[in-house]
Amino acid sequence: MSLDYDRKDCFVVNGKLALPYSYFAGRVGSKFITTIRDQKKIMGVKCDKCNKVFIPPRQTCERCLEDIRNNWVELGNIGEVVNFTVVRYNDGHLPRKAPYILALIKLDGADTPFAHILDGLKPEQVEIGMKVEAVFADETTNTILDIDHFAPSKTKKVQVSERAPAEKAPAAAKIEPQPGLDERRKAMSRKVIITAALAGAATMKNQNPAVPYSPQEFAEEAYKCYKAGAAMVHVHAREDGGMATHDHARIKATYDAIRGKCPELIVNMSSAVGMGKTAEQRISQIIHVKPEMASLNTNTMNFSLLDRKTGKIFIDFVFENTFTMLQNFGKAMEENGVKPEIEVYDMGGLDNTMLIMKQGFFSEPMNFNFVWGVAGGQAFRPDAFLCLKNAIPAGANFTTCGVGNDQFPAVTMSCLVGGHMRVGLEDNIRIPNGEMAKGSYEQVEWAVRIAECQGREPATPDEAREIMGLKKR
Repeated sequence: MSLDYDRKDCFVVNGKLALPYSYFAGRVGSKFITTIRDQKKIMGVKCDKCNKVFIPPRQTCERCLEDIRNNWVELGNIGEVVNFTVVRYNDGHLPRKAPYILALIKLDGADTPFAHILDGLKPEQVEIGMKVEAVFADETTNTILDIDHFAPSKTKKVQVSERAPAEKAPAAAKIEPQPGLDERRKAMSRKVIITAALAGAATMKNQNPAVPYSPQEFAEEAYKCYKAGAAMVHVHAREDGGMATHDHARIKATYDAIRGKCPELIVNMSSAVGMGKTAEQRISQIIHVKPEMASLNTNTMNFSLLDRKTGKIFIDFVFENTFTMLQNFGKAMEENGVKPEIEVYDMGGLDNTMLIMKQGFFSEPMNFNFVWGVAGGQAFRPDAFLCLKNAIPAGANFTTCGVGNDQFPAVTMSCLVGGHMRVGLEDNIRIPNGEMAKGSYEQVEWAVRIAECQGREPATPDEAREIMGLKKR
C-alpha cells in the first residue's frame, strides 16, 4: 500500500503541546538542592569504607555498594577544572545561549567531578587544573542552577609560614617486623599467572590442527603449555569429532588425562560447555569432576559467530546466564570446593556479580576474568579495561582474555596494570605476527615474553594457587 495518500481528505492542525511535569528529586537529591538554595553550601556524601566523597551525592557507594545516604560532608565552594567543552548551539532546554562553557569541576575535598557552567572567561582562556569558585544565584530556582555558575577563583593562596622547629616528639611505637612476609608479598606482586585456554567450544581442527579433541591430545597440549610457563589450563572437553560435550565420563577422562600427564597444573573447567546446553548439563559436570577452578558467567548476552569483515551472521545465539544461574552455579562451586573464575564481558556482568555477592557465599579473594571481543560482548578498549579493574572489590584478582585480534593487546594491558593473562587457541588461533600458532603453548611463550618485558615473572602453579586462594596441594 502506498504511503503517498491523498492529503486533500486530511485536515492538518499545527500546534504545540505543553507538557508540565513534576520530578521528585529523591531524599538525597532534595537535601543537596535545598542546602544549596537555603544555605549556599555544597554537600557531598562520604563512604566510610573506601573514604571516597561523592558529588552529586548518591545513596550507594558505587565501589563498595555501602549505603551512604546519611554520611553528609560539607565541601568548599572552590574546585578545579578537570575537563570542559564549549556548547556552540542553541536549544530551548539549555540553560544559556551559545556559546558557553560546560566544565567538569572537582571540588576540593571531593573525589568525583560534576558538570556545571563556567563563566567569566573566554573559551580559549580555560585551562585544565585552573581553580574556579561557585557563584550562587540571587534568585532561587530550586534546581542545580541555584549555583548560577562557576568563575575563576579570586581566593588568594594561603600564605604558610615556615614551620617552627618542633619539639622532640616521643618515639613512635615500634612495629614488630614480620620476617619474610613483606618480602613474600613484594615477590608475589611480580608474579603473573598465565592461563592457556586449550580449545573452547567452537575452535576446530580445520581452523588450527593443534586444537585438541581427545583426552590424550588435551594432556599433551597442557603439558607443553606448562613447560612454556602456564600455571593453569582452561578446558572445554570435546568428543572425538570435535563437538563440545557435557558427557560426564568424557569430561572426567579429559580432566584425568591432563592431571596424569601434568599433576602440577591447575585445571579450570568451563561451566559454559557449549551452545545449547541446559543449566543442569552445565553445572552437573563441574560437581561431578570437582576441578580446582571453573568459569562462572555473569550475564545473558548475544554470543554469535559473524564474519568480522562483512558483518554477515553465521550463527546467532543467546548465551543464557540469569541471576538464578549466577547464584546457583556460584553456590554449587563454592560448596564443592571449586573456586569460581568470574567471567565478565562488560560492566553489567560485573554489577550483576556485585549484587549476587551480597549473599555472602563467594570466598575471598574473588577472581575475575575480563573477556573481550565476543560478538555480542564489547571489544577491547584500554579505558574500559581500567573501568573494570577499578570497579572490582578490593583484594580481588583479575586476568583477561580477548578473542582474535583482541587477545594480545588485552593481555599486555592486564600485565601492565598488575593483572594476569589468558591466551590459547580457544580465543585466537594465531600468534602476534599473524602466523598460525603451533599450539596454545606457542602463545604461552609470547605471553612469557610480554611479562618479562615488564619485569614480571610467570607464576608457578603453586604460586598461582596462593595468589588466587586455592587450597595447597
